[in-house]
Amino acid sequence: MKKTVLITGASGFTGQHACKYFSKRGYKVIGISRRQLSSRYETEICDLSNPKQIIEVMKKHQPDFCLHLAGVNSVAQSWSNPPSVIDSNVLGTFHLLEALRLHASNCKTIIAGSALSGANHPYAVSKNIQLQLSIEWAKVFNLQVLAVRLCNLIGPGNSSGIVSLLAKKIVKMEEDKQTELIELSHLLNEREFLDVRDAVVCYEILFNKGEASSIYEMGSEEKTSLNEVLSIYQSLTHAELDYSSSQPEPDKSPELMVSSKVRELGWKPRFTLKESLYDTLSYFRKIHY
Repeated sequence: MKKTVLITGASGFTGQHACKYFSKRGYKVIGISRRQLSSRYETEICDLSNPKQIIEVMKKHQPDFCLHLAGVNSVAQSWSNPPSVIDSNVLGTFHLLEALRLHASNCKTIIAGSALSGANHPYAVSKNIQLQLSIEWAKVFNLQVLAVRLCNLIGPGNSSGIVSLLAKKIVKMEEDKQTELIELSHLLNEREFLDVRDAVVCYEILFNKGEASSIYEMGSEEKTSLNEVLSIYQSLTHAELDYSSSQPEPDKSPELMVSSKVRELGWKPRFTLKESLYDTLSYFRKIHY
């Protein structure tokens, strides 16, 4: 019989890639979303802020695997509305954990965290609490839950990340045949970027080989500045990219994520940064953003 994987946040950037990947791999995909998904996947309209809804979904499907991607993924929103990120990232996760405890305690579950958990903003606080809650709750009730800290995910699809925002702007410049000044902050700050398609492959490996109550890091193990990203984008477009930065000197860069635990399980990124950026541009060119 097909293994069932329940994916929260299925309408989001990573969620759409995950639904597509696991479906192609032969899993029965149940997408959890606040809106209807593609007819290719079974959808459960569910708001994780409502505990009764997720409990009913878990009781109905009793999945083999659960990938928890839902939540607020915006530092800006965390500053403008701090309670919203706690409600979504912490309480939403708690309601999911309770539904698992009640109706699917053997379900192997991955909680998607963030490398930004060490930063100083409300979003980071919410992700820290989410991660700690998930691991400790799993230990108390012997749930098959593990957590992943991951870096910035990029690639084709409608993401709110800076790499996608730049690609949208470049495609608009190509279509309008106009040159605009791209204003950025922290141009020299270095980040880790990982293709979202590599991330979903890692999730499958962790479903099969990951240890419950463990925390895994998923990163590219390579630092790249936005200046370098723009340089690669310039090589991929005929538009002239004129940009400036409000911060001439970089802040202290975060430490590289150590992905040795997942690499020991057989995972290795396939996409280079240039391939990811090319595919991101191609996506927006295709939809004529």
